[in-house]
Amino acid sequence: MTMPMRHLIVLLPGTMGSVLQKDGKDVWALSGQALGSFLLSLGGSLQTLRMHGDDWQLDDLGDGIRGTRIIEDLYSVPGIAEHAGYSVILRRLKEQFDLQAGEVQAPQDDINFYPFPYDWRRDCRATARMLKAFVDRQLPRWREASGAADAQVILIGHSLGGLVSRYYLEAMEGWRDCRAVISVGSPHRGAIGALDVLSNGFKNLFLDLSEVVRSFPSAYQILPTYAAVNVDGHFVRPAETDAIPNLDRERARQAREEFLDHARVSAEANQSLPGYQQRLIPWIGTRHDTLQSAVVQGGKLVASYDPPEGLDPTLANGDGTVPRVSAVPADLDGQGLERFVVERHAWLTNNEMALEPLLDTLTQLAAHGSGVLYGAPEFPQPAVNVKLEPLHLAGEPVHIGLRLMNASDEAQSLNVQIDPVGQAGSRVVQSAQVSTQQSTDVALEKLAPGLYQLTVAAPVAGPLAPATVHGVFEIADPAAHQ
Repeated sequence: MTMPMRHLIVLLPGTMGSVLQKDGKDVWALSGQALGSFLLSLGGSLQTLRMHGDDWQLDDLGDGIRGTRIIEDLYSVPGIAEHAGYSVILRRLKEQFDLQAGEVQAPQDDINFYPFPYDWRRDCRATARMLKAFVDRQLPRWREASGAADAQVILIGHSLGGLVSRYYLEAMEGWRDCRAVISVGSPHRGAIGALDVLSNGFKNLFLDLSEVVRSFPSAYQILPTYAAVNVDGHFVRPAETDAIPNLDRERARQAREEFLDHARVSAEANQSLPGYQQRLIPWIGTRHDTLQSAVVQGGKLVASYDPPEGLDPTLANGDGTVPRVSAVPADLDGQGLERFVVERHAWLTNNEMALEPLLDTLTQLAAHGSGVLYGAPEFPQPAVNVKLEPLHLAGEPVHIGLRLMNASDEAQSLNVQIDPVGQAGSRVVQSAQVSTQQSTDVALEKLAPGLYQLTVAAPVAGPLAPATVHGVFEIADPAAHQ
């Protein structure tokens, strides 16, 4: 039996998680297939994603590109993004709560659940304005249709979607109508991966998207806001040095001050306003190797897993994409609001085990008379640290590094499962003995070109067994695309 939901629920995906269309045709819709096969059909369209001009905040960029729907199936752009799609969280929300799903392009009075696709290339402030306009229009309609005069909006934002939601909440007075913002793996203090791509570009076996990605305002808006770059022995912020190749320093400064810093400063100022309550609940992926800093060496930026100056090394992990320290805004440090999940960034919204506590949080938010909404201790469940390269050449073995964390010294047997995605092939399952002492290498050979999903799990679930972890990788055959 589903639980009644008197609030309006809006789900915002992360970077590359929305289909982009121009003139009714898909220009970005990578879903359930390898990047190579996608490029054969729509590869030329990717260059049309390049943005032009310096006016980031325009509501209409004039290029005709729009976000039309959320991507539900697994996708991967090796070196930039990977995700399992949003099918599981969409399904589980409707199974748990009495939700009627609608489309933001055609809202109805009696609909209380909306996936919110958007153009993830563009200025996040413009997306936040679109979100505010939608909530301001739809929430009163839902209140009248449902009879729930006290209904508010609950925003669930994965990755970049959480940053958009936080900006709406704090910088656009969204807190007045908002019950909660659940940010899932959102880089509130930026991510080294964005800095790496902007500086070193994005090139793989198939294409060079360096200038395309550098044209995205959103890429600059998730640069680290903390001193993460080692230049001549001193850690500085990206906007504080001219030493980083290919980075527009002024653009980096503007992006930081007008987006992430603006949200933080607004949140601090809001605390003195009558009726204001802190509404953000950060969900954080932990215990996976995650880029933490960078160093400029020989005129090149080199990303590193080493912690920046001042960060406790025990916190130098994350979800493989977003550093743990970044997943909580600086103004909320030390308040114990975090919820922790042992999973990689791409699966934070689609891991059934990880979703259960998130759904419980929503239950708490929806129930009447709830006084404790925020904060929960980290559950010290054993975890598996996974090292996996996203792109491999055909004919070469795929090496997967596994190491136990937060477990006893005794080795445990884990199942390594490989499933082909969107192509013919059979599931491969291999057993491995994994310990905390050193990384165990699992080599997979003779896999056909294509996209594969990795699942690492204990043979039998239990409190002493590590949580299931996922990944995605592609095996490419450049000759097939020549």
